[in-house]
Amino acid sequence: MAYEVLLVSEQRMKEYTPLDNNIRVEDITAYILNAQDIYIQSLLGTKFYKRLKDGVRNQDLNTDEQELLNDYLAKSLMWYAYYLMLPNIKFKVMDKGVVDGTSEETGQTDLDDLKYLRQDALNTAEFYQTRALEFLRDYPSKFPEYENPGTKGMNTNKSSPYFSGLVTNIPKLKSYYEQKCGDCDGTIDGPAVEY
Repeated sequence: MAYEVLLVSEQRMKEYTPLDNNIRVEDITAYILNAQDIYIQSLLGTKFYKRLKDGVRNQDLNTDEQELLNDYLAKSLMWYAYYLMLPNIKFKVMDKGVVDGTSEETGQTDLDDLKYLRQDALNTAEFYQTRALEFLRDYPSKFPEYENPGTKGMNTNKSSPYFSGLVTNIPKLKSYYEQKCGDCDGTIDGPAVEY
């Protein structure tokens, strides 16, 4: 089996997220690997992602790559891994089925609380990913693999991870008003128009 490279250590993740120190390292590793493959590879593209993993494995990252990884990508990666991990901290898959992981000393967490915690973790991860994206945009000449991702694997995703859930297209709205009111130059006097 190939040696998997973690772009952030399990211990660093315990230090910078709400994870308890009692959580076993092997319970964290899979989520870091998943977050790397899903979110970091999507941001960087496969070519640059592989370059960073090879640089960590061979200990030959240049100072720009080291800065990108430590100051930007690692923070986003830790929060994405935490986001992926949250449902599985509460629920465990065992030979008897899916069980709720509670103990005598702790209280129950309901599904709404878990959803809130996941959304908060996702918001934090997206904030750090946006900072990484801005850093990559500000210094394109420092990262040639990012600017020229090639054709093999995933391309770079240069769009912001934030999505508010509401999309409007104002020019079409003005066109709608012009069609409805004919000679009124796109402004409406009188009662609100329902559409």
